[in-house]
Amino acid sequence: ARIAPHAVRPMPFVLPLGGRRGGTRRGPLAMRLGFALDALVALDRNRDVPPSLRIPSGQVLSRTRALERFPMLTVHDASAFACWYDYVTVDADRLTLSWAFLAASNAATLANYVQATSLILDQRRITGVAATDVLTGRSLEIAAHMTVNATGGSLDTLLEPARTATRTPMLLTLNLVTALPVGPMALGGYAPSGQTLFMVPWFGKALFGTWEIGRAGSIERGLVDEAHVTTLLAEVNAAFPGRTVTRGDVTLIHRGAVPAAQDRRGQLRLEGQQAVHDHGFGGNLLHGLLSVAGTKYTTARSTAEYVVDHVFQKLGRPLVRSKTAVTFLPGSHFGTRARSDPREYGPLERVTPDIRAHLIATYGSSHELVERLAGRPHMSEPLSRDPLVIAAQVVWAVRHEMAVTLVDVVRRRTLLGATAHPGPHIAGRVAQLIATEVGWTPERVRAELDSLTRAYDHAPPAAEPATGS
Repeated sequence: ARIAPHAVRPMPFVLPLGGRRGGTRRGPLAMRLGFALDALVALDRNRDVPPSLRIPSGQVLSRTRALERFPMLTVHDASAFACWYDYVTVDADRLTLSWAFLAASNAATLANYVQATSLILDQRRITGVAATDVLTGRSLEIAAHMTVNATGGSLDTLLEPARTATRTPMLLTLNLVTALPVGPMALGGYAPSGQTLFMVPWFGKALFGTWEIGRAGSIERGLVDEAHVTTLLAEVNAAFPGRTVTRGDVTLIHRGAVPAAQDRRGQLRLEGQQAVHDHGFGGNLLHGLLSVAGTKYTTARSTAEYVVDHVFQKLGRPLVRSKTAVTFLPGSHFGTRARSDPREYGPLERVTPDIRAHLIATYGSSHELVERLAGRPHMSEPLSRDPLVIAAQVVWAVRHEMAVTLVDVVRRRTLLGATAHPGPHIAGRVAQLIATEVGWTPERVRAELDSLTRAYDHAPPAAEPATGS
């Protein structure tokens, strides 16, 4: 909210308390005490935050007051409701990309589609990684005084050839994106498994999750057992009375492996904090290597600050004070303007007010560059209106945002595939735009379209939007 105010917005979260479904785990008194503690710990929560993004303290509402604010809660038999606010990202992939661009502007080197395949070991010291350029198959070695292994669900995979491991257990997690409409708030519910699930607005559609189950096995290959989806649907339908979610409603499945901790009974639960493993201590010493597990999206910046401080200490270098907590991310500071090649520009008159508003919401203070590209012939043409995406965004992603595949553009650089496969017509138009820009052959275009279809294998393609052209 402080360093990327255009990228987040507050959203109310509501959780039923009491009643048959609310259970006794979270009674009104317990939630009031929790909210009081939260208010005490987060006294400075709204410091330097724009007024429109300030977060009020959580509160417990009586049934009468809750129904006045959220009439759709009538289907719940709860006697009270907990209500608090949290931030949701407007476009999480774009926010992540802005971190990469900020790093690049501060002398970092970005290597897209480069896969670390093994650690380079010299005696008991890691001196870098062997890697592969996935796009060309070329092998390369990257030397480093310190190597940080921050590979998420693949954390121990990179360590195996060096005969070491963090032994961090991984949980398989799922979210279901559906075609169902949703209200303006995120609503919690209690699943039979004991997990608390939420129905969250996701670009106007209902997203259900996050559900955790067992150990992650095949997650690195992107596979999800259909039985998992069936079980999650049963959990969702039990947790949210008045909603019936079928397999045909599911348009996209978010899946991932997240670090877990094991309790005394041997059960896995979500790890509550990050863990930094210094392989230069303990058994099987490997100097020059750190592994990071348990990082959450919302705490990744502070984790990175801690890790970099630790790297400076290991290298014996004077500590440099981190500025990432107070530095605006690209697109966030409307007092500055990014720069680009003026030959890309076209007249701004081609851009309608609704497209301009969309580009501002998407690119923040960098919107003018994309807007000027949209001023060229055919570049302001909408590829989709729900969500709104124009042709210029595709070309911009290829030229300036390291997009090299159709999946990159549809799922990671624009919102075309945020809730579902955009449909064969829109996908074909995007593929042709990229082909014109970079010279794809017809065979490459077909291969890219097939790859996009496989990315949505666990959900049916969406019907073509009526406003798609």
